Amino acid sequence: MAVSADTASLDRAETAAVAPSRHVRSERRLATMLLLPSVLFLVLMTIFPTIYSLWMSMQQYNLSRPDLAHFVGLRNFGQLLVDDLFWKSVRVTFVFSLSVLALQFIIGFFVANLFDRERRGMNLLRTLFIIPVFASPVALGLTWRYMYQPGYGLINYFLESVGLPRINWLASPQWALPAVIAVDVWQWTPFVALILLAGMQSISPEITEAAELDGLSRFQYLWRIVLPLLTPIIVVVGLIRLIDALKTFDLIYIITRGGPGTATYNLPLHAYSMGFASFLMGTSAAIAWVVVIIVNVCAVTFLWLLSREQ
Repeated sequence: MAVSADTASLDRAETAAVAPSRHVRSERRLATMLLLPSVLFLVLMTIFPTIYSLWMSMQQYNLSRPDLAHFVGLRNFGQLLVDDLFWKSVRVTFVFSLSVLALQFIIGFFVANLFDRERRGMNLLRTLFIIPVFASPVALGLTWRYMYQPGYGLINYFLESVGLPRINWLASPQWALPAVIAVDVWQWTPFVALILLAGMQSISPEITEAAELDGLSRFQYLWRIVLPLLTPIIVVVGLIRLIDALKTFDLIYIITRGGPGTATYNLPLHAYSMGFASFLMGTSAAIAWVVVIIVNVCAVTFLWLLSREQ
């Protein structure tokens, strides 16, 4: 009887041990099934196109004669280094990206400081202020293109009404890039301001009260306390906006098509032109990978700055 009792207790222990393992396997199988669509989407829409574009950047591939495509290694990248149009597009890309980044943070910080107050109607103003972020780039570009028109544009109408001369914004090499920068700043400054406002409102009330007791002015409070505390947020938002600015295509294409001349001709437009105007898909893929390299260098730099702050 003792042997049978011990045997029965061992059987029960083995059954109790097997039941959780079966339950774990069932949960893992369910988790795999739930994750499988996302993994397949990631492979088909991100990983495969990335690898394929890298392979194409090493091909002499003419879209009109795909049968003559052949491997050339890094020759497409080498040709970019001696291409004046490529370096002009690099200059425009950096001027545009750094300009919009600086203006968005300066204006955004100022607006966030104004919104960091509890007054009647402030919530409504914050909601209205964020609307441009949700606008379609195509609709936004067409709207601003009409507003910039020299004959009937709204902006020139206001300039003329205050006694200033009309400006042919989109046909002037001096004014075309600032005009595009102004549109991007108008659209994305609310996003930066909203994130900075959230950071300001997350500051402990004890810190604010201590600053008031110390007799700090508003400027001293912002400079000595708010900016240092917001540095990690500024680095992250700056990285997001810099990446978006470096790969801006739709807004510039709708407003200026990269003109006049090469005044607003950035790297994404250069890649598009090489691929779908000149049909040189290998060169187009090489330009796209230059943008990828620049974006990754900026990301590593910003993450290094963030780690130093932390």
